[in-house]
Amino acid sequence: MNSVTPLIFRASSAQIAVVITLVLGCLLVTGYGMSLMFKNLSEIWYQLKLAQSQSGESTVLIWISLIAGCFVMLIAGVVLLLAVLALVLIEGTQVLVDEFGISVECPLLPGPIARIFGVGRLSWKKVTKIERRKMYFVLRGETAPNKSSSKETIKFLLVDNLEYLIFIIMERSPNLKLDI
Repeated sequence: MNSVTPLIFRASSAQIAVVITLVLGCLLVTGYGMSLMFKNLSEIWYQLKLAQSQSGESTVLIWISLIAGCFVMLIAGVVLLLAVLALVLIEGTQVLVDEFGISVECPLLPGPIARIFGVGRLSWKKVTKIERRKMYFVLRGETAPNKSSSKETIKFLLVDNLEYLIFIIMERSPNLKLDI
């Protein structure tokens, strides 16, 4: 019985190092910004109460600074979460290529969330299109050629030896349509 080991494509160490550096930078900027905001929050609140106690003082600028600070903290938290998600997707995603098809796996994410980000399997006969969408490489496939609702997609972000993977996909997919 012959067993063939599948090819595994993952992100390179340099790509992972760049993403880790970006996540740590986001963490440091977010942490520093939030510490400044919490440190100045009591002073802003004191200025607001002082302006409200005096008749005729306008508190519009103080409210704007307070709301802007909270808005910046919210945006910094969202950017940090997106950076951590990018780290999980790049570090945890692996593309497996075997004689039957191609599959994308991300064991670091739960199943339903991983499927949203493109985890799945396509046999070589089902692969009909490969394209670059925003930050993903997308492989589209059809289970039945006449049905429009039977489309499957798998996605991946970065892998080492990307050119070699694309050439394997082009070579092994008999139904691949290239729009040149």
